[in-house]
Amino acid sequence: MVKRTMALAVVVALIVIGVTGCRETKDKVVLYVHGWSATGGTNCAGAFDSMIGALGDQDFTGQAVKVGFYTGDTGCDMTLRDWGSFENSSSWKEIAKALSHYVWDTYTSQGVTVDVVGYSMGGLIARGAVYGSSIGASGFAAPIDVEDAVTLGAPHDGASVAAFCLWGQCATMKPGASDINWVNQDGNPQGVEGTEWTVIGSEADDVSLVDSALHMDVPAERKVRYSDVPHTGGDNYMHREDVVTRAGEGLHLVDR
Repeated sequence: MVKRTMALAVVVALIVIGVTGCRETKDKVVLYVHGWSATGGTNCAGAFDSMIGALGDQDFTGQAVKVGFYTGDTGCDMTLRDWGSFENSSSWKEIAKALSHYVWDTYTSQGVTVDVVGYSMGGLIARGAVYGSSIGASGFAAPIDVEDAVTLGAPHDGASVAAFCLWGQCATMKPGASDINWVNQDGNPQGVEGTEWTVIGSEADDVSLVDSALHMDVPAERKVRYSDVPHTGGDNYMHREDVVTRAGEGLHLVDR
């Protein structure tokens, strides 16, 4: 009887700590990284405030940090220009270097774990920051602690509209561009304690085609395909309730 009671207690304990399933974490800092702008400026608030509010309604309590990097950015909480040297036309990889230093200096070195949401080119920046720091690539920080990362319409295998770009930042997102090939050397880069990626794309996205948006080596349940979400406009990824709900699941359901 004693052995049976002890065995039951062990089973209950395993369930409580999440060994047999997912555990929920909704209190981490979440960094929101916007995408490419042809004008050298993005309104971070316009891009992400709706999504941040919707996640707050889903009981996310961690700090939301809207990350800027263009000289013309507005409505952002910080700028990566304080953490690296690059121009508006610089490759997204250079911005990824700055993001890695920001995360390391502000969070990882202080024992703080973060999550990241990257929209469009912001998804490449987030992925590049985790990857470059994990392998000690030149210009990157030490490995950073990103637990969950969600990319929304990110051109992981290149952006279709960038195919005609001959120079500048746009050209660094062309299918087959050297920086795209670089990041694809690891289809599932990992932070200090492991990173769980969720990639979201849409068949109605004519900027980051759906196969490119889902081009990472992650479990099938973390490759999320929609049929009708456009890349831009008032009904894009960050403004769709169903997409935001799924992104929230990617941020808080930890498969370990």
